[in-house]
Amino acid sequence: MVQYQQQMQKLSRMLFPVKQHTLTASECELLAWLYLNPDKNTPFILSQCSGMKKEAVSRCLKSLYEKDCIIKERQPYDERSYKVFLTETGFEELKKGYESLLQPFYDLWRDTGPEFEELLTLTDKIITHFEEKKEAADL
Repeated sequence: MVQYQQQMQKLSRMLFPVKQHTLTASECELLAWLYLNPDKNTPFILSQCSGMKKEAVSRCLKSLYEKDCIIKERQPYDERSYKVFLTETGFEELKKGYESLLQPFYDLWRDTGPEFEELLTLTDKIITHFEEKKEAADL
């Protein structure tokens, strides 16, 4: 198992570029959630969807706000609650970030084809399994 765990870490390092960009991978992930699901735009929902801890989401949102990638809209029914929306700057940064983040995935997909697709399908199944276990434990 240790060897498999090391191989998974090695694969992750190979797939995620070390180039420095304006956004971190976590920030790109949150912007992608906002882009793909504009109605799921509260910090709590973003935490649930992404699987990131609430504290990590808060730090990322603070950084994204400072980078002018999102705007915050306070909720009239609760002053502590707010929704976040992608700005034009956020969309452009997301596009740049994902072009560099996705390139290694496209390269691997072109090189290995069906084997990479099978890995992604199995990854999806494993994540679904973990999410279902977590939901059952939360009941």
